[in-house]
Amino acid sequence: MDLGRGIKRVICAAAGTLFLHSAAVAQVLTDTADGVLSASIPFGNLTPGTSTTPSSTQVQFRIRSNNDTGYKVRVSAIFNVTPTSVVPGGATISASDIGVGITSLVIEPSVKTPRTDAIAAGFNYDPATVLAASGLSPYTDAASGRATLADIIANPNLTILSGPKITNNQGINSPSNFITVTVTFGLLGQFFTPATLSGVLTLTIVNGP
Repeated sequence: MDLGRGIKRVICAAAGTLFLHSAAVAQVLTDTADGVLSASIPFGNLTPGTSTTPSSTQVQFRIRSNNDTGYKVRVSAIFNVTPTSVVPGGATISASDIGVGITSLVIEPSVKTPRTDAIAAGFNYDPATVLAASGLSPYTDAASGRATLADIIANPNLTILSGPKITNNQGINSPSNFITVTVTFGLLGQFFTPATLSGVLTLTIVNGP
């Protein structure tokens, strides 16, 4: 077990809403106010066939680490879907319909530079900007540069972000010793089978490299 790590959970509910919860010690992941990460993020009304642009939402958090060998942000996920009616010609929503990408890293003044922070292959894209030509999900997989929740499920404890030492002081009392990470989720409105769904996305910060 790593001595310092923070854990975040993202729950995807039947209404198309992401709920975030967190608990952090030592090396930390916090919200943008340096508190416990806790938020609900609705996708909104996903009407099929009305747009080629996916509905999207963002999650932002701060990472801090004073470990000399750097840090890693790992992720794992579960996802469950229960159809509530017979398939009426559509398809049941799956984890591969939800695009996931890290869309921004903002470095504060006290962070050590130059930096070589690396986003995992396939996660360095913006799911909100990927247009759907066929009315179906525009996301493929991490291997083709458009990672989805299915990639995370297939690779438990996948490292999606890593880098060198962030600062000498990792305390949350400092206003400039962190990196702000933005993760974007995308989902295209389609003729999905009526269903209930749930899932948990867990991010963990551990010592690198």
